[in-house]
Amino acid sequence: MNSNNKDLLEKIMYIPEECSSSDLDCVDAKAFAELTASVSARMVVAKPDTVGQDIVLSLKEVFGYLKADRGGIVSVSHDPLVVNVTHAWYDDGVDHIPADFNVAELFPWFFLKLTKNRNIMAVCNTSALPSEAIIDRESLAEHKVISTLAVPLVVGEVVTHFIGIDTLRFERGWPIDIIRNVKLLGEIFVGAMQRCRQEQELDQYRNRLELAADSGETGFWELDRGAGEFWVTAQARVLFGFSADELITMESFLEKVCDEDKTMIADRVAELQAYDDLIVEYRAIKDGESRWFCSKGRLLPQYEGGRDILMGVTQDITPRKVMEGELKNKIAEITALRQQLEIENLSLRKEVSATRSDGPFIGGSVALRKVQEQAEQVANTDSTVLISGETGTGKELLAQTIHQLSQRSKRSMVKVNCAALPEALVESELFGREKGAYTGALSRQIGRFELADGATLFLDEISEIPLETQAKLLRVLQEGEFQRLGNPRSIKANVRIIAASNRNLLEEVERGRFRKDLYYRLSIFPITIPPLRERPEDIPQLVWEFVGEFGARMGKRVRKIMPADMVRLQSYSWPGNVRELRNVLEHAMIVSQDDVLKVKSLVDSEHHVDMETRLVDVERRHIKKVLEAAGGRIKGAGGAAELLGMNPSTLYSRMRKLEIHTITRP
Repeated sequence: MNSNNKDLLEKIMYIPEECSSSDLDCVDAKAFAELTASVSARMVVAKPDTVGQDIVLSLKEVFGYLKADRGGIVSVSHDPLVVNVTHAWYDDGVDHIPADFNVAELFPWFFLKLTKNRNIMAVCNTSALPSEAIIDRESLAEHKVISTLAVPLVVGEVVTHFIGIDTLRFERGWPIDIIRNVKLLGEIFVGAMQRCRQEQELDQYRNRLELAADSGETGFWELDRGAGEFWVTAQARVLFGFSADELITMESFLEKVCDEDKTMIADRVAELQAYDDLIVEYRAIKDGESRWFCSKGRLLPQYEGGRDILMGVTQDITPRKVMEGELKNKIAEITALRQQLEIENLSLRKEVSATRSDGPFIGGSVALRKVQEQAEQVANTDSTVLISGETGTGKELLAQTIHQLSQRSKRSMVKVNCAALPEALVESELFGREKGAYTGALSRQIGRFELADGATLFLDEISEIPLETQAKLLRVLQEGEFQRLGNPRSIKANVRIIAASNRNLLEEVERGRFRKDLYYRLSIFPITIPPLRERPEDIPQLVWEFVGEFGARMGKRVRKIMPADMVRLQSYSWPGNVRELRNVLEHAMIVSQDDVLKVKSLVDSEHHVDMETRLVDVERRHIKKVLEAAGGRIKGAGGAAELLGMNPSTLYSRMRKLEIHTITRP
């Protein structure tokens, strides 16, 4: 016995065992082999639209030769389990199997042996089936089956089909030669079905591609690079003006291409390696007109002995190229206009730069310039900054400016308004908490110090922090670490602190409401923002800035402010500072109906200015205040001239004109 027969025998289940005896049924092995070869030749050339008929015809010839009564091919799909009889042959007078015939349910023992164990079931007498096959025996008896042969057909590692033969009139044996040939025929049938299915799928794929290409006015093509011949869709012929039956070669295609692009295309196609992509734009002549085309493709290597195929699509991109040219011209025009506008506006920008300060604050007073200089000095360090100033002076704005000028500007500044936090929650907000750290702590919370790691933490109204929390804050500043509430583990944090307060922290220290050691740790670099009443010369610029901002938002344009109104604005004490000025101007913009700003009356019990007050009186009063603040000194650092931003000689002249004689010159 040869090895092939031995392997086959290991898979066969003979029932009963003497069913394998060839003397039970004599078949001419040579004739059956010739029939098998004939069927095989037929299936090799079977077409997708006739393969089903060819299989049924072959089943008739084979099963008829074996004197069977019926037989067929069953497909098995495993996920989900679907079992169908796909092809069947019946001898004359034999009942047909119904369409809903459930093989897996009616023959569970057979089905398990066939699909799981891959056994070949050769049953000479169905009444001899074992007791565990009682359902199968009953089903076979119901369908009058005396002998049956079922052979599993494996694709890859899975049983996808099996071929079966039944006899209903007499008992017959299943010699190994018959089984081997039936198995071979089954594999031929399955192979033919798979090949035809793949051909159908390929045809469908090509049809879809051609339909998609035609709908997008795109030509689909394949180039046999070795033969230099094209297969093209109808749309590709239309694109280049080829007739329907014209053979298209690489040479005839290049004849359509403009001379300056021919070499480029030929070189690109020749240098392609397997799986390389081709993207090329070129000009070609169509109907006597030069048009732009774009071809995209990929080189697909064939099997050994075959030729490389370049597969791709071509599209007419002339409209796009025309649009690109027009767009380039428009961009050139816009660029030229922009350059012209930049030149024309250069002087205006210089004027704006001269009147506006370089920092975050609007105004050019000496006091404000000093604040901006201090911000620039400290920004690139990691030193703690303490910003003091009345409410509305812009402490948060200054803190943001210092952060943006620092090396930490890539991360956002984290802000905490200490006055807005309930005293019981200050510590958890700053340092975080663990779940269950206290009653009501239902989840873990990351503190602001962790969020600000590597960035800046702005503590506004720091004087409102409870003394107990102040001690923990001091530890963070000194050691750079803290603990979450409910967790003894220390957490390192690289945080730059900027603190702000509208109170005098030294006075708070004296009153016992602020820790002295924390004050000195915070005030490494103190900056005091002057209130608006101490820099009235900044008010006109602030006014016009806010008027412009609100005008753009409200769709109004104010061109004029009455001199008396501007005097009133400069003479008012502004207890709310810039914030109050902004609110007053927003109200004025709302009530103003024309291009003249209407400022509401301003009442200040300490600094009331009558409507009829002259500008010289306001100027005299302001210079006297500055002189008092400077201790009577005019020249030098901190002198009145420096505070007013004036030359000392100019200040002397103004004092003489305004008859200011109460200050003793140094």
